[in-house]
Amino acid sequence: MPADAIAIQLKLDEISPSLAALADDALKKRILLAMGTVIESTAVRAFDEPSLRPAAWPARKKSKASNPLLIKSGNLRQSIHTQVQGSDAVKIGSPVIYGAAHQLGSTKRGIPARPFFPVVGDQLTGHVQAEIKDVVDALIGKAGGG
Repeated sequence: MPADAIAIQLKLDEISPSLAALADDALKKRILLAMGTVIESTAVRAFDEPSLRPAAWPARKKSKASNPLLIKSGNLRQSIHTQVQGSDAVKIGSPVIYGAAHQLGSTKRGIPARPFFPVVGDQLTGHVQAEIKDVVDALIGKAGGG
C-alpha cells in the first residue's frame, strides 16, 4: 500500500455489539416512544403557546366566553396520548370526537381549523422534526456506545 494511502480494517466482532443494540426491538420501541412524546408534548403545549402551532388560530367569533380558545373543560388537551404499536409504529392522537374538527376545521359545523398537532399537510413541522432528530440521535448514540 502506498505511504499516502489510508486503510481502515474492522472486524465484525468489534462492531457487532453496537449493530445488535441498534437492531434491538426494545431500542426501536424507546425511539418510537420518544418520537411520539415529542409530538404529544408539542400538541399539548400548543394550546397555551401560539409559537408551537403549525398555523395561527382564527380569533373567536364574538362571544361572552372567557376561557381561552379550545380550552373549556381541558378535556381535549388532556386526552392527547401516545401509544407504541409493536416495534415499528407509534400512534399519537385523541379519542375526543371533536378533536379532528378543531384540528382540521369543519365547514359543516362552521368550525375553522385551529391545529394543535404539529402537522402541516402530511408533514411534521420543522421544529418538531429537528427535536425528534436530536432525541433519536441521542438514543442511537447511547445504544451504539457513543
